[in-house]
Amino acid sequence: MLPLLLVSTLFAGCETLPTAEQTLLNEENSAEVTVIEDAIDDNLPDDLWQRIRSGYSLSPEQMHNNVAKQINWYQRNPKYLATVFSRAEPYIFYVTDELDKAGLPLELALLPIVESTYDPLAYSHSHAVGLWQFIPSTARSYGLKRDRWYDGRRDVILSTQAAIKYLSYLHKRFDNDWLLALAAYNSGEGNVRKSIARNRKLGKAADFWSIKLPRETRNYVPQLLALAALIKAPDEYNIELPSIENNAYFEMVDIKSQIDLNKIIAVSAIKNEDFTRLNPAYRRSITPPSGTYTILLPIGTAQPLRELLATSDPKSWVPHTEYAVVSGDTLSEIAERFRIPTNWLKNSNNLRSDRLKVGQILAIPHSGDFLLASGIASSEGGTKKSTYRVQRGDSLSTIAARYKVSVAYLRRINQLTTDVLQIGQKLVIEHSMAISGSENTRRLSYRVRRGDSLYLIAEKFDLRIGDITRWNKINRNEYLQPGQRLTLFINALRI
Repeated sequence: MLPLLLVSTLFAGCETLPTAEQTLLNEENSAEVTVIEDAIDDNLPDDLWQRIRSGYSLSPEQMHNNVAKQINWYQRNPKYLATVFSRAEPYIFYVTDELDKAGLPLELALLPIVESTYDPLAYSHSHAVGLWQFIPSTARSYGLKRDRWYDGRRDVILSTQAAIKYLSYLHKRFDNDWLLALAAYNSGEGNVRKSIARNRKLGKAADFWSIKLPRETRNYVPQLLALAALIKAPDEYNIELPSIENNAYFEMVDIKSQIDLNKIIAVSAIKNEDFTRLNPAYRRSITPPSGTYTILLPIGTAQPLRELLATSDPKSWVPHTEYAVVSGDTLSEIAERFRIPTNWLKNSNNLRSDRLKVGQILAIPHSGDFLLASGIASSEGGTKKSTYRVQRGDSLSTIAARYKVSVAYLRRINQLTTDVLQIGQKLVIEHSMAISGSENTRRLSYRVRRGDSLYLIAEKFDLRIGDITRWNKINRNEYLQPGQRLTLFINALRI
């Protein structure tokens, strides 16, 4: 991401949780409707907070001292609470509703605050991702797949369902003790079991408050209980809760053929950032080539998309360009040239083999990413213009790579006659809306590990070494020390 686009953003993962010592970070004229009076539940609360309170079953009668400390921290940081409650609004009804259906304590609807500050793009240096901060191994165990197109850990629907399954499993494994189950969710089942066994061997109590746990986990459960206490009695603690109705925020549309996300944004007439907020699992400007995927849209905005899907040919959902095969071409080389998978190219052209004929016309599918990478303007309205100020160490090729456009395109749009750039020079870049944007930037505190280098860290997080050294005021030639902390600004959609 561009440093000039960076904004101050709350970033939270399992390892950036607030502790007492830390500081903040209608359908018009529709058909006749029949209202069935006795189908309405008069006891259903209009306010989501009240619904959550009514489902409490974790909160103890006596408050532990550690919970009181966390309450005190939250009271001293009202801006933090305002931010996380605002972030929760698009998701918390769905989370609460799913927990309720599963018969789980509704305090757990607050757990993503502790885990990720209700940020679906949250990423920790232990590679935990999404609202529920799944690490790769646990995600795979619960069916959350990740590939170049999609990361299920950031899928609001599937990750919530996976978290409910995982929490239910842990609750059963720890003899229906929710505090131990939560500790295991945070630090791992094995760690908690070992600590319990150690205490029992010594004849000591083996409840959550008595066993030895990492500091982060010791704070983790009190944070959740403290939030539950604040929401149970906001007036008592002088806490202001935002008004959140006990109604769905989004509706779901199933997509069974590949579609350019920019086309969805345009037909739905919603803001790019609103779309990304609800659909953070998509890592490219296009849905995966095969399978059924779900798109979330704010309530009342999905009908145009449903009409598009019902009345148009799926082949029109992904922009194409035509390519004439020349002597020496192979399918894999053409795919590599256009930066798309070979089997995607093969499927799009209904090819039964890899054999090609000279002069054969291939349809090359692409989203805004591929259009712009070739310097071709998009007609779908899924692009925006940015102005980039050249930094020390920049080159046309590194800037082109960052925005996924070609060097030739950069030269042409900026009328450059040379590849030499001047520090402070401004470049105009038209790029896919889903490529970059400060709303997708997250600040990460990365702990250097044995064997790390600036090159390996830059590769891991899709960054430039020059940016890492500038952010941290270090020399690119100095050795990194294990345990050293680096500040990184990452594009959460590209890692």
